[in-house]
Amino acid sequence: MSELEKVIAEDIKAAVEAFKEDSFDNVNVFANRVMSNAIFGDNRKIFLPGFFLKDVAFTFGYLKSRKTASAFSTAKSHGFSYIESLGKSLTSLDEEQLWKDFQVYSDKIRKFEMTDWEEKSYSDNARFTNESYKWLLSYLQSHKAVLSDPRNFLIKGIINEMLRVYRVHSATLHDFVLLCLMIALDRNYDYACKVWNRPDARIIDEKQMKELILPSVDKIIALSNQEIKIEEADAVLWDLVKTWREFYIQFGELLPPGIALQKGIELPEDLKKKLTESLTKALEKEM
Repeated sequence: MSELEKVIAEDIKAAVEAFKEDSFDNVNVFANRVMSNAIFGDNRKIFLPGFFLKDVAFTFGYLKSRKTASAFSTAKSHGFSYIESLGKSLTSLDEEQLWKDFQVYSDKIRKFEMTDWEEKSYSDNARFTNESYKWLLSYLQSHKAVLSDPRNFLIKGIINEMLRVYRVHSATLHDFVLLCLMIALDRNYDYACKVWNRPDARIIDEKQMKELILPSVDKIIALSNQEIKIEEADAVLWDLVKTWREFYIQFGELLPPGIALQKGIELPEDLKKKLTESLTKALEKEM
């Protein structure tokens, strides 16, 4: 095992310990560390556990605030088994198996995200999910010019619809991978467009739009029109994750609208926590 693999194994171990204590914000921190550490090495596959862990952190932060203690406890047992398996996966890093395991976990957990009315009314319908994803990605393709409009919400709007459909109808592995690629793309888009870096306006960087965002949109749409090979999808995902973590090195963490940090000013930890909680709640309403 390389030094990088040892460190990432420790990142995952720390995430497991944080998960036990319901500290899902720290699970997110450790997930980001996996992806950041991955850029220091040549093994591009090693970022995958971190990408999946980040989803676990967000999902359980959401469930913790919305489910009964018994339902949350049941969901958490599924989540704990899954993240423990991620640590063991480092010995082989079978990309296809990693995706299949993540899909199985997600398919169990999505049912805990449903309301009682949804559980009683909706059935799994992967064919409908596929049809809706084709429409949404075709819509994205034909409306790419909107991405340069500072008022646009296009990528998040597409993801919102994809998540809504997936959560009540499930998806094939093909469509599940596309959903994850779109989520990774959106993280880059936030940075490339400096969405939250100024309180007064949303600034579009046209150069990065043309060099990074639009080609990534085209790659995802191309993948949607063929039988996805996991290695090809992971190559696109790795480029997105790597660029996203490099943006973090360059610009730091994005701030919520209306919050501008000046050089030399530190936010108190309690205020940082309140801002994070406020942002999380706002994003949950969107997603």
